[in-house]
Amino acid sequence: MPTADELVLQMQHLQAQARNALDARAHRAGLDRIKSSTQKLAWQCEQEIADCETVERDGETRLDQLREGGVTREEAPEYVAVKRAVDDAKKRLVKARAQLNFALDRMEEVERREYLAFHAEVRAETHGALVDEALGGPALPE
Repeated sequence: MPTADELVLQMQHLQAQARNALDARAHRAGLDRIKSSTQKLAWQCEQEIADCETVERDGETRLDQLREGGVTREEAPEYVAVKRAVDDAKKRLVKARAQLNFALDRMEEVERREYLAFHAEVRAETHGALVDEALGGPALPE
């Protein structure tokens, strides 16, 4: 027959096990949704960055070609259109890089929450094992 102190200790372990299990569940709540949406955002940003860099690179090359002999009256509309496209690509590139950085920061947050959930689960298992040990069940693995 367990003593009162042993029963109190068992109850404390059961309470800690339940608290840690709830912590783990809270940390994991919505992680899959956040993780997949963040990965999708990062992929889209990477595609946008690649597209903008291509437009910028090709546009700068074309502008250099047009500037070589001086821009003629016939080439002026093309020059203005290419210059506008390059400027627009530069703006979109800044925005896409900022969004990619946001997505990467968010992915780090997901990883941190997964880490915290894992450790909460381990603590819950440890407290459950301590209760089992106190009841004469299987002991903690060494």
